[in-house]
Amino acid sequence: MAIIALLTDFGRADPYVAAMKGVLLSRCDVRIEDLSHEVAPFDVWGGAFFLRAVVPYWPAGTIFVVVIDPGVGTLRRILAIERDGRTFLAPDNGVLSLVAAPPAVSVENDAFFLSGGSTTFHGRDRFAPVAAAMARGTPLHELGPRVDAIVTLDYAPPSYDCARAEGTIVHVDRFGNLVTDVEAARLPFARFAARAGAHTIARVARAYGEAGDGAFLIVGSTGCIEISVANASAAALLQLERGDGVTIVPA
Repeated sequence: MAIIALLTDFGRADPYVAAMKGVLLSRCDVRIEDLSHEVAPFDVWGGAFFLRAVVPYWPAGTIFVVVIDPGVGTLRRILAIERDGRTFLAPDNGVLSLVAAPPAVSVENDAFFLSGGSTTFHGRDRFAPVAAAMARGTPLHELGPRVDAIVTLDYAPPSYDCARAEGTIVHVDRFGNLVTDVEAARLPFARFAARAGAHTIARVARAYGEAGDGAFLIVGSTGCIEISVANASAAALLQLERGDGVTIVPA
């Protein structure tokens, strides 16, 4: 049975997710899994980094349907991309740029859309029926023409040299931990400190519970360096946010 994994900014209070699932289940025998529906509204960046963190742990054959779509109803394209045995269906707004690359298909064959669909709810009227067709085995080339360029995030990957690594705070989790994109395994030095905003953080802990008071660094579950405060929000206490730069230097 095919797996369709949903990632949206719809939340749970409104009928949107349930409507999408109804279309999917009425058109194919499929297992539907919810990645999250709590991405902040219109937060393409947040959705992109969410995908980067979770996609490697899902099995080959998974169909990822991503509906974070502030451009719904406009001329923005819907993309279908296969990569590493997984398939992605999403708006062409950068949300796939960290997990998939061209070539892609621009989904334009309206025979796969719900008839009489709206311009405001492509999740139900286009993404869900197209995903159902994909789960039934429809090859991507039947959905529309090939495209060789997609929209990407305005994002510079971290840089590494023998003296420092320059990166970015890419996520603030619900605990207030500041997750950077600097991979600890790529540092050419074993002991490190971080500079972010007006702060220098030199303490490193292996676990949150052994950190004690004040800000500290920890290698998180993604393998990247995080700035944290035990039992408190590092983001609030240090007045740092997603998009702020961070420099990692030898301790």
